Amino acid sequence: MNSFVYRVLHPEEWADFKKKKIFYGNDLDKKSGYIHLSQKKQLKKTINIYFQKKKVVILKIDVERLRKKLYWETSREGEKFPHLYDKLTLESIVKVNRPNV
Repeated sequence: MNSFVYRVLHPEEWADFKKKKIFYGNDLDKKSGYIHLSQKKQLKKTINIYFQKKKVVILKIDVERLRKKLYWETSREGEKFPHLYDKLTLESIVKVNRPNV
């Protein structure tokens, strides 16, 4: 199992997350019933599909801090993706990367 998973956000979502210290997900997450996360190897494709030519913030998240609410489920192209059935807290973030902000 991976030690870290990743969440890609728009800069505005990140600003709101920092202010509230909790992230309940965006509209897609709320519709799905969980927060969509990625493995490191899935990031590039996730960004290309959902964040085309937009600025992003990439959060590196410690799996151990997700309180056993993280499930690996088959999703896009039969790959297993990490899905968080809980809110995301600032305490679970270990690194913030802003590649194009």
